[in-house]
Amino acid sequence: LVDDAVPAASMQAAVEKAAGKLLESVKLFDVYKGEQIAAGMKSVSFSIRMRSHEGTLTDEQADAAMKRVLKTLKEHGATLRA
Repeated sequence: LVDDAVPAASMQAAVEKAAGKLLESVKLFDVYKGEQIAAGMKSVSFSIRMRSHEGTLTDEQADAAMKRVLKTLKEHGATLRA
């Protein structure tokens, strides 16, 4: 969830930067505004694909990248939708 004024493109750019070299692709797949979302807010969903170019991507590498992504999005005012 994020303030309606925050552009999805800026969030996508932040995801790309935070995920780093493991990022293969990030795609916006949904923006939702409706009765289940507070007024002035929107739910933004991204599909993130990661891959290691040095071998098998480990759970630890993927988890660390996702923690960086979530931290960066939180700095942009986003929160995970419960």
